[in-house]
Amino acid sequence: MMEDKAEDKTSIDTDAIAQLCISTYLGLPKSFHPVPRSNGTPQWCILAGIVLSKPTAVSSNDLSSSFTDPDSLKCISLGTGTKCLPEAKLPPNGDILHDSHAEVLARRGAIRWFYEEIVRWKQGQESSDWIERDEEDGLLRLKRGVQVHMYVSTLPCGDASTLLLSFSQDPAMAERKETSRLASLYPTSEAKPTVGRGRDDYSALGVLRTKPGRADSPPTISMSCSDKIASWTLLGLQGALLSQFMQPVYLNTLIFGEVEPGLEPTFAKECERAFATRLHSDIEFSHPFHQHEPRIAFTSVLFPSSRSQTGNNPITGASPVSKSESITWIADTNPPIEALVDGRKRGSSMKAKPIAYRSRISKAALFDLYLNVESVMGINQLAQLTYYEAKQMAVRYQDAKKSLRGKSGPLAGWMISGHRWEGFNALQPSVDK
Repeated sequence: MMEDKAEDKTSIDTDAIAQLCISTYLGLPKSFHPVPRSNGTPQWCILAGIVLSKPTAVSSNDLSSSFTDPDSLKCISLGTGTKCLPEAKLPPNGDILHDSHAEVLARRGAIRWFYEEIVRWKQGQESSDWIERDEEDGLLRLKRGVQVHMYVSTLPCGDASTLLLSFSQDPAMAERKETSRLASLYPTSEAKPTVGRGRDDYSALGVLRTKPGRADSPPTISMSCSDKIASWTLLGLQGALLSQFMQPVYLNTLIFGEVEPGLEPTFAKECERAFATRLHSDIEFSHPFHQHEPRIAFTSVLFPSSRSQTGNNPITGASPVSKSESITWIADTNPPIEALVDGRKRGSSMKAKPIAYRSRISKAALFDLYLNVESVMGINQLAQLTYYEAKQMAVRYQDAKKSLRGKSGPLAGWMISGHRWEGFNALQPSVDK
């Protein structure tokens, strides 16, 4: 399998990227920040962001001597959240988000930004600071020298943070988790690889895990953020539908907060295993998909709403809890902010029409946007296709995904939602032509 390691030809200020995400978040109205509950219990959240950078080159033909300054950075998407829906509550029509973890929301927000940037590119005489057409295959791509970076305020759930959790648990819980057996979530009659649930068995490294980490929570089929980020290093951030317009969008840098400086070398190795080396195999993936290993970096920039920065209630001594709401922020979108509860718009009623409560980054909303971009690009409309059928049309993407998650693939055993939750049609377009 071809591998592509991110090289440090361009100097990237990872603290500046983290600070940009945090300052953008802090600029949001206070109603979107964690505040103490009515009983005084403090709340915290996890923040993730996607940032684009473009080089300022000494020579336009020599990107190896280029550098990146803060003015060339653009935060395109933010997400906060720690929740996901149990399997029993997954919607059949794509109206509600399955997974509201910060990393997933930031990635879905970035997908929406790219769709909307394609519309802006088309309406602006095919001009953009960030994307351009590839004359060979006709698809859009990132401009030469543009890089993609993800900041997360802490290590993501799953394989990358298993060791960190073992360090932070109290001795009794750590011993219990260390010795707990990693049971497969598949029925024993199925010859499937082991997929562990949450935090069971700290000694089992490099294995697929589902959310949530808490053993007392209802089971889900949402894979851990470590597993999802690992899949993006091969499939790209853009997903199946957007891959029909754009070449793969790969992460160049992953930046994590809340890792003590003395432990950074240890957790750099943990992240390299979680996001890169466990995907190494002899399988050949369909062009243009290949493994693109991102740089792993850590930042000392503090996120004020993190768990570590949120103290106990000074009067009651109550420990902080994770905020039940999630938010998404998308650049160049009006309105830029959306608050979510249980995967749908905050304050909306399930008795209303789906358009009233569905998130703009839900499967249904992104499917509508995909169809609208088809129209803007002058492509024949396929409105009668279901969401699932439209995804299957991205043949090269689906071939690469099957190689990655198939029986012999490096992520064999991946829990798949599939047609059961993707057999819906579009509702209405989301962007005017």
